Amino acid sequence: MIPVKAIAADDEPGVLLLLKSILCELDDIQLVGTAKNAADTLRLVKDRNPDLALLDIELPDMKGIKLAEKIQEMKPDLYIIFITAHKEYSLEAYRVYAYDYILKPIDKERVKNTIHRIQKTLGASERLLTKLASRLQTTKLAINLGYERVFLNLNDICYLEKHGRQTILHCVNGNHTARDTLRNFEQQLGTGFFRSHKSYIINIEQIERVVNLPGSSYYEVKFKKSNGKALLTRNRVHALMNLLES
Repeated sequence: MIPVKAIAADDEPGVLLLLKSILCELDDIQLVGTAKNAADTLRLVKDRNPDLALLDIELPDMKGIKLAEKIQEMKPDLYIIFITAHKEYSLEAYRVYAYDYILKPIDKERVKNTIHRIQKTLGASERLLTKLASRLQTTKLAINLGYERVFLNLNDICYLEKHGRQTILHCVNGNHTARDTLRNFEQQLGTGFFRSHKSYIINIEQIERVVNLPGSSYYEVKFKKSNGKALLTRNRVHALMNLLES
């Protein structure tokens, strides 16, 4: 199960103790704070950044429905479960997209089952985000340029060149100089890129030709969509040819 941070708000100390006991019986649930009023609850949402809030519908300083609306303004993706002795607010609770509305006396198993469902939903969302991030990582490269963060298509990068403590990215539509090392970029790039020299990483798909330099221990790599040239060491030639032929 995915780890979930929870808060609980109720003006009855006994209820808070019971909720704490229930949450302690669940795997990957952390109770990060309790409150006896709405003001303290809002501070917990701000300071602890929970995933789930267990709320009483009647708090001394604010109705639970109003509190839920304020919470949603602060953290729209936070799950809310109302736990209350009042039946009459159930329709309003679903209007503010409460995940469940549990009446007192508290049914422990229902609380557990509801939280399990929330964990599964959060887990599915996490897996989707991971998948999308992985897909983005394989097609884009993020670089910091001063106060900007620029996302480059990997296919548009012809080669990367070490330049002092910086790296020049030679691209189809121009060059970018980033304050990052070639080694760090190498760790981010996929299998379509090849370390041809201590100062160069080349995009295999952009290679047009490899030229032997007479009297030199290097080859010169030329590209389809760039006038620039990268160096290839002789001890890396066979590794590159194997990649090109595979």
